[in-house]
Amino acid sequence: MKFNISKCFIMHVTHQRSFIPHQYRMGTSTLQTVDHHPYLGVEISSNLSWAKHINQTVNKANSILGLLKRNLWNCSPRTKEIAYKTLVRPRLEYCSPIWDPYQKIHQDNLEKVQRRAVRFVKSDYRRTSSVTDMLHDLKWDTLQDRREKARLITIYKETHKFTPSNISHHLTKNTTARRTTRQTHELNYNVIRPNKDCYKFSLYPRTIPKWNSLPPTTKIAPDVASFKNLIGGKEIEIEKKI
Repeated sequence: MKFNISKCFIMHVTHQRSFIPHQYRMGTSTLQTVDHHPYLGVEISSNLSWAKHINQTVNKANSILGLLKRNLWNCSPRTKEIAYKTLVRPRLEYCSPIWDPYQKIHQDNLEKVQRRAVRFVKSDYRRTSSVTDMLHDLKWDTLQDRREKARLITIYKETHKFTPSNISHHLTKNTTARRTTRQTHELNYNVIRPNKDCYKFSLYPRTIPKWNSLPPTTKIAPDVASFKNLIGGKEIEIEKKI
């Protein structure tokens, strides 16, 4: 197999303060060292921060939204809504269970795109208008709510082997409980307690407590569509940073 050396890079991922980088060579060429690089559409940084990826996502989504505003300004609200949900929102949610931000500044930057979009759909740019009321009128969930549901769906798929599982070894083995409760259900996972924020607010440590708190009937939903309906039919409390 031949490699295109111009497309090969080295990225060191470490929290060591006195890290001494090592140079790697491929043939006679020294590979370039980078601090961040895209992988399958997600920008990965050497410090495991998702800030750069989120900023790129927001900028691209705003660019697409601007294109829609220029070309669909005279269309019906329904057409505008379909355009937003087809071209903009998927950009804001691509692989979101992996990079779902916990810092408010990044959460707000993502929400601002949708708040601009709702004004576009409703053709209402008055300063006195309430964007929150417009969101309720269109029955749009906040992006933060949608990302949380996406994380729960990811856990559901892994639990029921719809996708390969990385956390099956964390399943609780409580065989002494006399009755099944939210705390003793066989599909509960042991809570992961990491020390580093980059892991603490990642998919599994962040979502497992919420998954464990779901009613047993929700965890054993027969298929993904049923699970989506069960978690989408009631308000899910937004987690607070501890």
